[in-house]
Amino acid sequence: MFYVVFYLSPAVFTEGAGVLPDGPLNAAVGEKVMFTTTLTPTETPFLSVNWNLNISKNIITSTNLVNNTGPEYEGRITFFPSTGSLELRSLTLDDIGEYSVSIVQADGTNPVGHKPVFHLLVSNLYKLSGASILLKSSTNLPAEGTSVSLTCEASGSVFTRNWMKDDSKLTLTDNMTLSDNNRVLTFNILKKKDEGEYFCNISNPVSSDGAKYVLIVNCK
Repeated sequence: MFYVVFYLSPAVFTEGAGVLPDGPLNAAVGEKVMFTTTLTPTETPFLSVNWNLNISKNIITSTNLVNNTGPEYEGRITFFPSTGSLELRSLTLDDIGEYSVSIVQADGTNPVGHKPVFHLLVSNLYKLSGASILLKSSTNLPAEGTSVSLTCEASGSVFTRNWMKDDSKLTLTDNMTLSDNNRVLTFNILKKKDEGEYFCNISNPVSSDGAKYVLIVNCK
């Protein structure tokens, strides 16, 4: 499955950025993203709310009389008139860009006096799946005094790997090394105390997966 990640960059906010919270926002193609303003819900309708993509593409223009939704967004958005927030669903690569909202209150003023902006950057990711830990041993069975490695694998775009042993964060001893961005855990000289349950957690901004391996150390 193909994924796309949206990042909210606070560095591009105008002075009116108080209407929108800091990011990042992470979402995937086919899923949804919520643009939530920081405004307190109001019983008095806003005079107008405009959401745009890349300035020129109108997503929705809402007044106290009518809502006009852009044709590409029919059935894909939910607008929340009491706060000006917006939910966008069924994301595609065409949704990449800069989102801006302009809100005019019932008294004709803007809540913060400027137009805040969501700046969305994109990275191509794949959802993680099929995590596994593979054993490589210099003997048929892991035995004291031999060299053994555990390799943490998964399908998808791997950002981080973290190892645990017996439900606690793995602490490397003098006979252990991690290599290939934490993909391979090597026991240079296997010891009886290395026996236990090892867990590898794999993650990226849109998904996570994990696998465990019970290491039994045999006597030579």
